[in-house]
Amino acid sequence: MAKVLVTPRPFHQSGDRFIKLLESHGHAVVVNDLGRRYTRDELALQIHDADAIITGNDPLDEEMLAGAAHLKVISKYGVGLDNIDVSWCEKNGIWVFKALGANSTAVAEDTILLMLASLRNFYQLTKAAKGGEDVRLMGREAEGKTLGLVGVGAIGKKVAALACALGMSVLGYDPMVEQKDVPSYIKLVDLDPLLSAGDIISLHLPLNDSTCNIVDTNFLSKMQRGAVLINTSRGGIVSPEALYDAMASGILGYVAEDIEICERPPQLVAMGNYLITPHAASFTFETDEKTMATTVDNVLKVID
Repeated sequence: MAKVLVTPRPFHQSGDRFIKLLESHGHAVVVNDLGRRYTRDELALQIHDADAIITGNDPLDEEMLAGAAHLKVISKYGVGLDNIDVSWCEKNGIWVFKALGANSTAVAEDTILLMLASLRNFYQLTKAAKGGEDVRLMGREAEGKTLGLVGVGAIGKKVAALACALGMSVLGYDPMVEQKDVPSYIKLVDLDPLLSAGDIISLHLPLNDSTCNIVDTNFLSKMQRGAVLINTSRGGIVSPEALYDAMASGILGYVAEDIEICERPPQLVAMGNYLITPHAASFTFETDEKTMATTVDNVLKVID
């Protein structure tokens, strides 16, 4: 019998059948039922004798993992592995999985939502109307615009399909992908021509050493003046200082991000042409179901 530690809150809220599936295989399951994330001390206490962990954004760094002598597998409830010391896991024989494809539809739809909200000043219109103000702002249409995707993985491909349905042209940049690997409506180009041609630039990158602050002053200076930037990846991909300067100077017309709110300073959040949501792009009932199923399957592949 293996001990499986399950920390993402959706399992306690609506994942009872997945917990029972693990238990039906003879495993002892400990579920986070606190209604909040574990503190570091609480996590250390629970993980020290766990054989497997299904994790969300828990800090699984070297110190934490070194205290988990029985750990065989980490199954990420999501696709970003920036909270996990993957290199340490590789050296110590711990399998690391992510829920590939489970949240692609939700994040792609949210990307289009943020794009359209940016083009049409939707937040400003709604805020004014709810305050009783009859304010009508001019916006821009998506049809005929060029969308530049930085990262053309599963999410990027879905965003491209939705954008094409809106009558947009789609360019993509991804050094890990070849033209034969993407649909014909995505034209792969180098980064600089993508930035200069894109009316909207959308980021779909993992956060790692090579992508941290990749969107800096140099990156932003190559974009069209007045362009829209969408980030549904991670806050650490974009330099907040460079972002603020680009918005204040008019290089960027609008920015919409779905990231951890604490990653942006108040003066940036307060800007009129900035929209932020609390890293909730994948929060749909359908994604929860698909992600729970995938994470449990990844655990069972190892501990069974």
